[in-house]
Amino acid sequence: MTETSSPITPQQIIDHLWAARSAMALAAGIEHEVFTHVANGERTAVDIAKAAKASKRGMEPLLDALVALQYLTKKGNQYGLAPVSEMFLVKSKPTYMGAFAQETALNWEAWGKLAEVVKTGKPVVAVDAEKFGKEFFPKLVAAIFPMSYSGASFVAQSLTAKQRSKITAILDVAAGSAAWSLPFAQAIPAAQITVVDYPEVTPIARQFVEKFGLTERYNYREGNLRHIQFGRNQYDLVLLGHIIHSEGEKWGAKLIKKSADALREGGLLLIADMIPNDQRSGPVLPLVFGLNMLLHTAEGSVFTMKQYKEWLKAAGFKKIWTVAAPGPSPIILASK
Repeated sequence: MTETSSPITPQQIIDHLWAARSAMALAAGIEHEVFTHVANGERTAVDIAKAAKASKRGMEPLLDALVALQYLTKKGNQYGLAPVSEMFLVKSKPTYMGAFAQETALNWEAWGKLAEVVKTGKPVVAVDAEKFGKEFFPKLVAAIFPMSYSGASFVAQSLTAKQRSKITAILDVAAGSAAWSLPFAQAIPAAQITVVDYPEVTPIARQFVEKFGLTERYNYREGNLRHIQFGRNQYDLVLLGHIIHSEGEKWGAKLIKKSADALREGGLLLIADMIPNDQRSGPVLPLVFGLNMLLHTAEGSVFTMKQYKEWLKAAGFKKIWTVAAPGPSPIILASK
């Protein structure tokens, strides 16, 4: 008796084409603070709608969709929080990730033009151009703070006490909200941190730094990172947190070399980014993110570990390793 294979169905196609609708349902729930209202004791569609200043007609199907997506629970007409929502989607929690939904909102319109951009090869808006970057990045950096901060925290704690003791000067390149340097500042009280970013972005870093009570340990250099000189042999740790993908191959390699020059002997470089496998066949998230770079940059892309190692070795780094921190890809560390 021959074993029959599973039938081929169109379910994969349906799931992927409807995935965007699920994302927007989650984003709408976050925007209306549904999870916070439930955490505060509102349990019915009527009460949640009232707290959100929304209509019952609009709120009820949204709540039911969030139940199906496993962000809410439901018993009778009473809604509750799934564990993931209780941990990450309640505004009062330090682990709140609601701002991350803004990243979806910022990119939604551009993704609707993907077929056209694939045809022309020209981005909707090139945020790697200084004019547009100054407008786009201030909106983006606060939204992605939770993801970056958790990854940086993991790496900071993974360093040995001896490694941390050697770090007294940190350069946070294209720092955004300072999410990549703040965990190191917390873990290494003796370290002084220099932020490099557009003048339109550094106020956001200042806000987060002040919130963490670390104002006296930060200083700021404002301008285009392609033009600002980092100096030579000045830092023990340079952070490149999710910046190389928007810089592209030419400027990304130059940025690594400039960072190497800025490090003292034995200093560390941290690179966080979306990294596909060397065959560019997976994982899904880095490769789909590559399309995001096609939509939003003139030269940006995602690069493989093989490419990063080539650039790092060419820049003079002696040892390269990765840390499996929380996030879409492992974080690269290299010592000079």
